[in-house]
Amino acid sequence: MKTILIVDYQLSSCETIKNFLTKNNYTVITTYRGDKALRLIQENDFDLILCDYRLPDIDGTEFYDRLLISKPASKIIFMSKEVNLKNIVKLIRKGAYNYLEKPLNPDELLQVVQDALNSSNKELQNRKNVKQENNRDHLPDNFVVGQSKESVYMLKLVQKVAPTNFTVIIEGETGTGKESIARMVHNMSKRKSHPFIAVDCGSISNELSGSELFGHEKGSFTGAISGKTGFFELAQGGTIFLDEIANLSLDTQMALLRALQEKVIRKVGGTKEIPIDVRVIAATNENLLHKSETVGFRNDLFFRLSEFILKVPALRNRKNDLSLFIDHFLQTTSQELNQAKPKLSNEVLELLYEYKWPGNIRELKNTIRRACLFVSKDNYIYSDALPSNLINKEFDFEEEKETIIPEEAADLKSTAFKAEAQKIIEVLRKTKFNKTKAAEVLNIHRKTLYTKLKLMNIEY
Repeated sequence: MKTILIVDYQLSSCETIKNFLTKNNYTVITTYRGDKALRLIQENDFDLILCDYRLPDIDGTEFYDRLLISKPASKIIFMSKEVNLKNIVKLIRKGAYNYLEKPLNPDELLQVVQDALNSSNKELQNRKNVKQENNRDHLPDNFVVGQSKESVYMLKLVQKVAPTNFTVIIEGETGTGKESIARMVHNMSKRKSHPFIAVDCGSISNELSGSELFGHEKGSFTGAISGKTGFFELAQGGTIFLDEIANLSLDTQMALLRALQEKVIRKVGGTKEIPIDVRVIAATNENLLHKSETVGFRNDLFFRLSEFILKVPALRNRKNDLSLFIDHFLQTTSQELNQAKPKLSNEVLELLYEYKWPGNIRELKNTIRRACLFVSKDNYIYSDALPSNLINKEFDFEEEKETIIPEEAADLKSTAFKAEAQKIIEVLRKTKFNKTKAAEVLNIHRKTLYTKLKLMNIEY
């Protein structure tokens, strides 16, 4: 007998669907919360999942992202009163079997359930593969295509600027993948058959930056025992990527400006002008416009470079991409280690989604790679495989307790508010700041806990 899991926040709807499917000879398990459903799915093998898109603790997109990491072969049908076409398309492309509008038609429900159970996993996988191939057209190898609206918008901008010869500034925090974006611009341009040269401007000393970028003649300075070809000449016909360009000295900035304007370079110690045909892409984790208004960066160089500016969003601002990156790093690391691709426990998934990722994609990659060294015997990654900063989050609660309620506030309402805040802090500490567990202990929804934390000015 086939087993079906129903995830629906409306108890009456849950019971109605359960009774109907039970009469049609299916074993049915029900729950109204997404986090509990994910735990049930990990502990059991369900033949099919029926899930309402809107749940009290999580929406359908995040639910499916986590499901794809823990049990990617699961068959799922979404349902909702408010049918959003964008949501339908997104979920179906990811591999969901269908999307039904509430109130459900019994005959239609039964037919869709039967079709889903009779469909092969290979059919669903083929659907996913088609989507992945379409997304990867003209993209660099090993590049993860984001699915969040921020990533989709950024990809559209890349597609617009890549075929041109515009100079580009890529802005983004450390670890957001600025070099990967630069490589994508290059690989989607007419210069893709020519070199892509990446230069870390932060690692070049001020004394040698001119030599490294433009080359030098033999004997041009102490230690120049032979001539050197610079990065610009090596990138001839292609693209040069200047990472953390704000670290260049003002003298080198002036030489770079001339190279961009005149399309020629001159080696250190040389007199001959060398024509160049190189596209420049610069990257920075600083605000170059602000820095150009001070003495730190040449104003004229900024305006010459900024023909087109790409802003790479921080990972914490595109959590819908998190599952893709996690799955990618699990796959590549397990291949590197020659081991089976591990699965993540629900607790680990919760911690990964709640963490703010100050180091962005690079930090996530390192976290996953490290965790793959501590896979348990059942091929799961549990929280003890994560670094301590993800598990034991640091809060200055002593300071927060002093600022939650003004000292002069002594009325009953304020006293109750302060007592509630102290209780929440106590439970958070006991649960090692796992907000899902804390909400369960406090017998409130996780979203309610988040709201209370904001009201109490407690950062998390």
